[in-house]
Amino acid sequence: MTSSESDVFSLPNEANAHDHDYHQLVIVLDGNTDFDIQGKGKELHSGEGCILPSANSHAFAGLGENRIMVVNLPIPPQKSITDEEYEIVSRIFDQAAYFELSPRLQILASALSGELQQYPDDPILARACGNTLLSAIRHQVNSKDVRTRGNQLDIDKLDQFIELNLSRKVHIDQLANFCFLSVSQFHERFKDRTGMTPHQYLMRKRLERAQTLLQEGFPPIQVAEMCGFSSQSAMTNIFSQTLGITPLRYQKQFSVR
Repeated sequence: MTSSESDVFSLPNEANAHDHDYHQLVIVLDGNTDFDIQGKGKELHSGEGCILPSANSHAFAGLGENRIMVVNLPIPPQKSITDEEYEIVSRIFDQAAYFELSPRLQILASALSGELQQYPDDPILARACGNTLLSAIRHQVNSKDVRTRGNQLDIDKLDQFIELNLSRKVHIDQLANFCFLSVSQFHERFKDRTGMTPHQYLMRKRLERAQTLLQEGFPPIQVAEMCGFSSQSAMTNIFSQTLGITPLRYQKQFSVR
């Protein structure tokens, strides 16, 4: 891969370390990975990524099955990007950083990665996908909204993120990072805003989706998986404790109507 293109691949489980003379953007599409930039380590989950300025040493390793997308920005810019465009886009690489994509950008990254995997030998497409993602992400990373969003929780955007990830395990630190808050700040402000803890809110979202899917006739074992419960029995326990009825009995109420 030349230094002006984007690519999608998996990281090996063996740790590796290097640096390079070009900026690099890394996004985790699936699974989990470990990254360490200049001694600052973080486990990155799906929808998270990091900004790697040129010559910043970094180490990385996959944690089981994973899939990442990388975008390399050359220095100086090659013909795929003008000097003016480079000046604008390169500002996001002023310093190394970890970040979490908004739900909209997660969808964009997933779509672009799909195109790259469909046509892996098309350098024009690779450059176009890379430039598109860099241009979109710079608005999230550089905007004043990013720096100030933590002052007030945007529940609507948070709901979008939760809905997008409800079928998998959602970590509270992921929600805090999404709102650019520490876990303790997020927990306090979230409870002040909603009257419940983030864990209680997530559980309510899972139950609401489970109710909808059960009404639509999906089998309970499949509903548990689609709603991010660890097992069908775990869903049954929480369902019964909260609603006073088992998922199967709840579903039968709608099947006889």
